[in-house]
Amino acid sequence: MATMCKLFTNTDQEIPPQTWTTVRFDVVLRDDGMYQGTGLVTDAESALIQPPADGDYLWFRFVHWDSITTSDCDPEVQFIERFVRDPYTDPDSTGSQDGDDTAGREFHLGGWAFKGRAGQPVAVEVWHNHSEPVDVTHAQFIAMTWDY
Repeated sequence: MATMCKLFTNTDQEIPPQTWTTVRFDVVLRDDGMYQGTGLVTDAESALIQPPADGDYLWFRFVHWDSITTSDCDPEVQFIERFVRDPYTDPDSTGSQDGDDTAGREFHLGGWAFKGRAGQPVAVEVWHNHSEPVDVTHAQFIAMTWDY
């Protein structure tokens, strides 16, 4: 049987430009002991899923940004999302320090398999390249393992 944590939010969260920011969740759809938050988007802990044991996890995210207007000649990527371990104390963009446990890293995947470490929280961070703040209007974050 799988151990799972499924988080969800429809609360608009304003994201400042060119700053990595954690997305916070106020609805718990399922929690098998990995969610440490209070269910308020004002609480920094509400961004975190914390594995209770080491293991291989499947992580999923879905982020919906509010619409923006850009110039036709602006070729830059406007929105980036990533998974990050220990976002508040020792940020580790997953894949950058895992060696053989996670080969490579990719910021645009909605799902990614990487090692979960006991007691080490994971969050979804977002970033955008627009000149003004932009809202994340909906997000989901899921972790699942069969390792214990």
